[in-house]
Formats: sequence, structure tokens, C-alpha cells
Amino acid sequence: MIGSVGPWGTGPFALKDGVSTLDKRAPKVTLEPYEKYWNPARRPKVRFTFDNIIPKAQAIKEVVDGTGKVDIVTELTPEEAKAVEASKHARVVANDTRTMLVGVFNRATPDSKWNNLELRKAANLGISRQGIIDSAARGYGLPLSSMLKEGEYGYNESIKPIVEDNAGSSAAFKAAGVDKLTIVAGAGHMGVANAIAADLKDEGVTVTVKEGGPEGDWDIWLVEHFDWSPQYAQGVVIREFFGDDGGFRRMDTDPVLKELLARSNGTGDSQIQHGALAEMEKRIHDQHMALFLYAPMKLFAVSNRVDFVPMDTWSLELADTKVKD
Repeated sequence: MIGSVGPWGTGPFALKDGVSTLDKRAPKVTLEPYEKYWNPARRPKVRFTFDNIIPKAQAIKEVVDGTGKVDIVTELTPEEAKAVEASKHARVVANDTRTMLVGVFNRATPDSKWNNLELRKAANLGISRQGIIDSAARGYGLPLSSMLKEGEYGYNESIKPIVEDNAGSSAAFKAAGVDKLTIVAGAGHMGVANAIAADLKDEGVTVTVKEGGPEGDWDIWLVEHFDWSPQYAQGVVIREFFGDDGGFRRMDTDPVLKELLARSNGTGDSQIQHGALAEMEKRIHDQHMALFLYAPMKLFAVSNRVDFVPMDTWSLELADTKVKD
């Protein structure tokens, strides 16, 4: 049993100084290559210092100007990436992570209008996913057909991103008697919410966009989430949005999904798990259980003097990062 206070572990780095926990973070944290790392062939050769004080805008400027004070800035917004794209000293590294941005329909009450499948379908038919990616994310994203990105474990190749159908969407909204909606989103996704509002305006729907979370009166809540697991999307993604104890769930239990979740969780057979996940993806797609948007790319500002390869699970894995000669 480990009795001493950490950090401890067998990873590629050792903590030289500083501390970074959920409730305490030092101004600077330094990691050194761990000489006893179990995989000598992959042992890092670079020391990393995390600056937890410098403002993000200043950090980006240091990378862009090539001062050498900062080499990597994580979590760029598409707008912040503009300055890096124009730099002679740095570049944007865009990574197709296991991340999804979707709209959660407010089905928290038995009489919710979103219990109407045709209305959920109308919302999905009423938007241009690629148009939203181009306008709100400056191209840094991939359209979603359901909850998982193409190539991800459990992805169902038989389903494709929904194609915009203005006429069909408009007719369905009218049939449901809906001409007003409210979208809530965090500050980082207000551009996406406004792009959705512009698309649905063409269908005769007036959309009010509010910054914030799922409190009060709302129709669609924009949620960005990521699958940090290699092969457990049923727990990390599907359960979070549609499971009985999911943090983003705003609907009654779907018996089909519940049975599929139980099937996938009740076995260690990867073939059965993959098949159950593919069935879940099709069920979610066919029932329009969410407003399917896109998989945002994670963006990094990276100095030209650094070789940096990001991980698709969005873990900040730095062992393979090197300083160029």
C-alpha cells in the first residue's frame, strides 16, 4: 500500500518541482525524464515546464513571436488559431480527437415537444453541418452522423451525416406547430449556436441564443464531450448522454439502448461489444436522439523548434515531443 504523499507512478516523467492537483496548482510545474522509466526506447529527452500564471493571450503571442519563452499552447479556439497560422515561427497542430459537439434536446418532462421524433428530425434536417464547421469553427471539425467519429471504436459505417433538407425541415416544424426555440451554450460555442440559429431561420424558426447551461427554459443545450477510452465509448459517451445515470441525459430511459448497454457491459468479448455499440449508434441516429453537429479538432500553437504529436484521446502525452536540432 502506498503510504506516502505522491506524486508516484511508472510514467515517462518525474515531477521535479511544483504541484498540480484538482484543488491546488503551483505557479510552475516542472517534469523531467524519468530515468527508470520501464520503456527505455521511449524515454523522454526533454524537460517540460508548465506555466500556470501567464495569460493565454500572452502565451500565444510568445509562440507566435518566436521568443523561445513558450513552445506549446493547448486548447486554442479557432479564432485564436488565426494569429498562429500567420506566424513564421509557429504553426497550428490540429488533432482529430475523440471529441463530439452535439445538441441535447430538452426531453426532461413527459409533455416535452421534443418527444416528437419528427420534430427532432426537423432540427437535424434544418442545419448544414459543414456550413457550421466552416463558419463557426473555421473548418476545424468533422461532421457527425451520430455520437462517434468515423474510425472510432464502435463507429457504424452504415450511417452517414444527415444532409440538410430545408423543405422537409420547414414542413415538419410547421406540422409540429413550432416556430420558436431557445438554444443554450457555453461561451466557447456561442458562434455555433448562432450558426444553428441562422440555419433554422430559413425554416421559419426564430431561435433565441443564451449563454449558459441547462437551467430555466431551453430547448437545445450544446454539449462538448470527449471519449478518453480506447474501447469504452458505451460508458464514456453513450451512458453520459443516454444512460440512467448520465450527466448529460435529459430524456426518459430508452429500453433499446438500455438493453444494448447491458449487453456490451456484460461481456469482455470485443466483437460483441463493438456490435452492440454499432447498434446503439444506429438507434441514436435513426431516432434523432440528439442534434448531431461535428467532432471539433483540438488545436495547439506549436513553436517551429518543437516536434509535437498529439494523442487522439486528448491526453497531453509529451513523451514523444522533441526539440529540433
